[in-house]
Amino acid sequence: MRLAIITKTKPTTKLISTSFNKLSLKEIDSIVSIEKDSSEHPWTKKQLSESVANSNNLNYILVLESKIIGYILAIPSIDSADILNIVIHKDFKRKGFGSSLIVETSKELNKKKIKTIFIEVRKSNLSAISFYLSLGFQEISIRKNYYSKNSNQLSIREDGIMMRLEISQLIKK
Repeated sequence: MRLAIITKTKPTTKLISTSFNKLSLKEIDSIVSIEKDSSEHPWTKKQLSESVANSNNLNYILVLESKIIGYILAIPSIDSADILNIVIHKDFKRKGFGSSLIVETSKELNKKKIKTIFIEVRKSNLSAISFYLSLGFQEISIRKNYYSKNSNQLSIREDGIMMRLEISQLIKK
């Protein structure tokens, strides 16, 4: 699927054209590169490949001027979906691209009669929490000691915050 979307970037109001496409295994190296450059706790190539190869998942990329700048991995169930991972390239963060990626994915989920999106986020990831709250996600629970703090000391754990969004609230905006 190829869908052109218009993104209102921040802090200017310059409109730019991006495309929202299905993610396939042929883009995996680009995704791995974005993941390593943009995340403190990157997924491995194996984890990303397995998620993209899973036919039950909905996986999309955001492309700007033929460059992949972000991606999202989601797994739908009966009437809800979990966002497994969402990453925007570090050079394009805080410009509205993450919002566009979630909105466009929500529209695709809505077509599949999905009503609710869930996402987990590290308690220490305050910028992500703020971002999700700005989109209308609500904190619904804490998963105690859910994440390992770092790969060198697996016994040191961190809480995860579970958040929920009703898709109808996001699409109305």
